[in-house]
Formats: sequence, C-alpha cells, structure tokens
Amino acid sequence: MNKTFYDMDINELLEFKGEQGYGVSIAVSKGNKVDTFCSGSGRFGQDFPVNSETLFQAASISKPLFAMTLLRYVDKRVLDLDADISGVISDFVKIPVTFSALLSHTAGFNVHGFPGYRADHTLLTLEDVLSGHGNTPKLRRIYPYGKKYSYSGGGIVLAQLAFERITGINLREAFAREIAEPLGLTRTGYFQPLDENLVVNAAFGGKLGIKEDPVHGWHYYPEHAAAGLWTTPTELTKIGIALSRSVRSGGLLKKETAQRMITPVLDDYGLCIKLDDRIPNQVFHTGENEGFVAYWTLSLTQDLCVAGMSNSSNDKLFGFINILAEKEKM
Repeated sequence: MNKTFYDMDINELLEFKGEQGYGVSIAVSKGNKVDTFCSGSGRFGQDFPVNSETLFQAASISKPLFAMTLLRYVDKRVLDLDADISGVISDFVKIPVTFSALLSHTAGFNVHGFPGYRADHTLLTLEDVLSGHGNTPKLRRIYPYGKKYSYSGGGIVLAQLAFERITGINLREAFAREIAEPLGLTRTGYFQPLDENLVVNAAFGGKLGIKEDPVHGWHYYPEHAAAGLWTTPTELTKIGIALSRSVRSGGLLKKETAQRMITPVLDDYGLCIKLDDRIPNQVFHTGENEGFVAYWTLSLTQDLCVAGMSNSSNDKLFGFINILAEKEKM
C-alpha cells in the first residue's frame, strides 16, 4: 500500500510502525475534488485497516460543530447570541451569561476538558456532569466574566444545556437535522453511546481495546457538545467548506452569522473556532480525546478544507495537516 501523500511519507512523519499499530485518516477537499489517505490499523494490535469511512472521535472539534448547529437556530431567531440565558440555567449560574461568552470561552468557568468513561459506563446527564457527579469537578466560575479567555469545556456543556432547554431538542437530533441532513452526511453525529450498527467500522482509541474493553475500545462522553462527536475526515471537510462558503457569501449559515463565528472575541478565538495570526485567512480547531487526535482547518477565501484523524495521541498530525493546507493554497 502506498504510504506517501502529497509526496510525504506519512508513517515516517507520524512515527507509525507496522500494519497493526496506530492508524490515520486524512482528507483534503478543494473545490469539488477530495483526496483521501488512510494508513495503519484502526484498532491497535489488530489487522483492522483504516479506510475513508472509518469513524474516529473528533474530540474538541465537537465544539465548532455544536456552534454551527446553535447558529442555525440563531438564523431562525429561536436563539440570540447576546441575550441573557441565566434564567434557563439558574441551577448552575447566578449572574447574566450569554451564548457568545460561553462559546468564546470568556465566561470565566473551570473544567478545561474531559477524560471520558469506559464505553459500558452508566449513562450520565449534562446536569450530572455540571454538578460534579462524574469524574470532573463541579462547574464554577474562576475568572471575572468577560475579561479573560480561558478554555472551558465545562462552559460548552453549560451552553449545550441551555441550548437543549430553550429549543426543546437534544443536540444529536438538532445536529442531524440542521447540519448532517442538509450536507448529506451519513457518518457524522453526536453518537454517545456509539450505535451498534456503527461499531463495525469504528476506530479504537489508542490502546483502550487492550487496556479496558476488547469490544468497545473507546471512551463514552456524556459531554456531547464538548467532546462527543464521531465522524470521518471526508465528512469534516464537507462541513468546513460549507462554513467557508457561508462566511464568503452565505449558505448553510447566513453570511453575517458565519462571520460572527469566525470573528475573534479574545485571544484570536471566535465562537468555538480559532484564528491563527501566522496563517492568514485560515481557521481551525484541534481535538484530543483519550486515544484520539484530530485536526480540522479551512480557508476563508476559497473552497479548501483539510482534516486528519488518528487513533494515537501523536499531535504531530496537527503540523502535518497545516502543511497540506498550505500546499493546496499555492
């Protein structure tokens, strides 16, 4: 099998060794063309070749896709980014708070990220997580509201709770209706727990299949908006191009709404998406769950999106995806 992609030896760059080690899946979408690359095993220690439809956990890339779902309801005038939503979530917050502050990580909350649970763990609610009844601390404010960028997965979970209480629909259903169906996505969703019919081509996270569960080698994440998305790089690039087109001329999102998403609030971070001042006109988000890494980046000036996902904890993938994006810009 060819192990080079865009004239680069992927396995050497990522330090992957052997067909039963770690695996990687990459997609480069430009215009109407999609190039994919898959290598290695989706399940460490097994003969389980990665293919372009192998599902991986997107980890924190769940956040910008949650934001896009929420913004579809902003476009419908069901939600207001700048309205005080504290009355809806008064069991967790006592002072005014907005979706904008929560999505931009400027609301001052703790709980950076989530380690997840064994796949067979008892299901938890968002309220369980926010109350500290899981394996992370109780949500609390640790910085002054609106004064500091401090990445908070806990704040995103709070935003999901407010979203679901106001709209009356859970995130999995809302994403399927507002993002997946319009874009023709069939392998992307907040599948927590993962549907049994999808297990057959799902990657295991790192060595979790050996260490914890030989049947379901990944962690369960009740924090759907913050860490619960499963997807493929190919489908991630479809979403990225839809966002880019929305920013440029409107589409899946209204133009002004999409531009609001990619406008920095503090520290080059917009609404669940990051701008990089070293790479003009490009936005991105990384993801790191137990045993998974993912990187998603898109151009704001053309139909160009690159995504990579791996069942290792090797963050060298991040830099490599940026190299691919820069090659395609030329």
